[in-house]
Amino acid sequence: MALAGYWTIAGLYTDAGWHIRHDVDTFFTWAHALLYSGLLLLLYLIGARLSAARRRNENFWEALGPAYSWSALGVLVFLLGGAADMINHLFFGFEAGFDALLSPTHQVIGAGVLLIISGPIRSAISQAPRPATLSQQLPAIISAAAILELMHWGTQVFFRADAARVLGVVVPHELDANALTLMTIHFYQQGGSLIAVILQSLLMMGTAFYLVRNFRLRPGALTILFVLGNGLIAVTHSLGRLDIVCVLAASIAAGIAGDAFLARTPAYFLSRLTFASFAFAVPAIYTAALLLFTIAFMGGTWWDPIFAIGAVFYAGLFSLLLSFVVSAMPPPASVG
Repeated sequence: MALAGYWTIAGLYTDAGWHIRHDVDTFFTWAHALLYSGLLLLLYLIGARLSAARRRNENFWEALGPAYSWSALGVLVFLLGGAADMINHLFFGFEAGFDALLSPTHQVIGAGVLLIISGPIRSAISQAPRPATLSQQLPAIISAAAILELMHWGTQVFFRADAARVLGVVVPHELDANALTLMTIHFYQQGGSLIAVILQSLLMMGTAFYLVRNFRLRPGALTILFVLGNGLIAVTHSLGRLDIVCVLAASIAAGIAGDAFLARTPAYFLSRLTFASFAFAVPAIYTAALLLFTIAFMGGTWWDPIFAIGAVFYAGLFSLLLSFVVSAMPPPASVG
């Protein structure tokens, strides 16, 4: 289920990249084949479990349990959202830009997908004792990575910080009408970049906090989470190979930093100071690595030093603030 869920999200991003880079005039593309084959595999796995349960005279709840009953409900939500979306397109046409992300029918479809692909996490949490080795935790980690990618999908307009120099707006020193216009664009570009830094910090660390709180994660878990959780959108929104490598390198750097905390004892179960250090350091390292890679291999950055240092600090700060909420909740008894 974890692999099929990630397969489905990979198909979603492949289809998005296909629409961005090609003129699509047919439903029958290999991108759609990847997307819908993942969904069909998810449906098959749930159906196979129900079929086996019927032969054992088990009811629906006994067959799937609380973990995958929600996934089955997600299938129903997905189908209802898909039908509503089809009707919406027939009568009101197709959305574009922000409207495609914020469409109510698309939100229903996304909710259905979320319920489906989160099954492996619920299954792992329901186990007693909970998975303790990295191999046992891998399904939950892959499922969490798919969920992180799904959240990136819904907020993709603020995924790229676009720190490369070639993407920046140059403001001339002479004060004329053009300079004022460029200053305005530069101001909003800085705002968008800072929002991207903060939002990525919250999404990555919120997902990591959830796993750390519910499992005694083993070293390597966070590197896998960040690489799989950022890789698909990095490929889809890349302007070139260096864009992809930049995100992957930063994800690996942040993952290694997080796993270094886990190498002793899972950070959540250490002192408040250690957990706070973990919360601040990991996203700050991610943002700093993105920026350093941009400077070293992508022709430099348009960010001035104060803005760059402040962005790195904000990445850590907002994650730290989120960690205070997380640390206020004791871990489940089955984990502590």
